Amino acid sequence: MPNPLPLFPPIVLPKTMPVSIPQPKFHLGESVGWQAEADFGRVVGVIYSHEATHQETGLHYLILLDAQSPSHRFCTHDFAFEEDLERLAHGSRGQDS
Repeated sequence: MPNPLPLFPPIVLPKTMPVSIPQPKFHLGESVGWQAEADFGRVVGVIYSHEATHQETGLHYLILLDAQSPSHRFCTHDFAFEEDLERLAHGSRGQDS
């Protein structure tokens, strides 16, 4: 039986935590899409961390890809930086344009 849990990218806590963590732009359950890609889905998690592969500290969103999202056939979840996402009014790229 396949493991239904998403694989998490290599993340670590920042060396120093800020006095205050920024408020997330996107909220749990909200429909979002990548600005430069066709993928879209719903926010199912948000963490503040230092992402090892990109060396960027900040909010990272866990996105449950929609069944109609192009990458869904090989990836059900993905992480995204806040600045790479945009809010979708209807939960789908096709309906949103």
